Amino acid sequence: MKNRIVSQILAVTLFSATPALAQDAPRYTHLDEAEAAPFAGTLFNPSATAQLLANSQYSFEECDLRVEYEIARTTANMQFQIDSLQISYDSLDERHNLLMEIKNDEIDTYRELALEQPNKNNHWWMAGGVVAGIGLTLGTLYAASEIMK
Repeated sequence: MKNRIVSQILAVTLFSATPALAQDAPRYTHLDEAEAAPFAGTLFNPSATAQLLANSQYSFEECDLRVEYEIARTTANMQFQIDSLQISYDSLDERHNLLMEIKNDEIDTYRELALEQPNKNNHWWMAGGVVAGIGLTLGTLYAASEIMK
């Protein structure tokens, strides 16, 4: 029992030491009731020592719980962002696929129209091109001969 109390007092002293007190070497002793203390300091009874150790343990557990809470909260927030981005990606991908389908359908429609109705006026376009070419050639020769005169 004596060793346990001494170890508890030592643990409390180590956990609650401030920088100003850290310069003094830690000392401890066990006192019985009505004994004089060999040095100035704080005396804890076993209940107070137990309460200090319990508070220390409670603080560690509270810290662990807070860390777990923050990790879970951050994980949930990141998962929400990932899900939101995935939904945006999926909707944009669907929109892209629909636009590509509409474009391909329109191209196929125009291709079918072009193949079904070939231009039946090809001979008129050819004749017009030949007449225009002959006319330009004659006009150029006439202009050149007039300039030479």
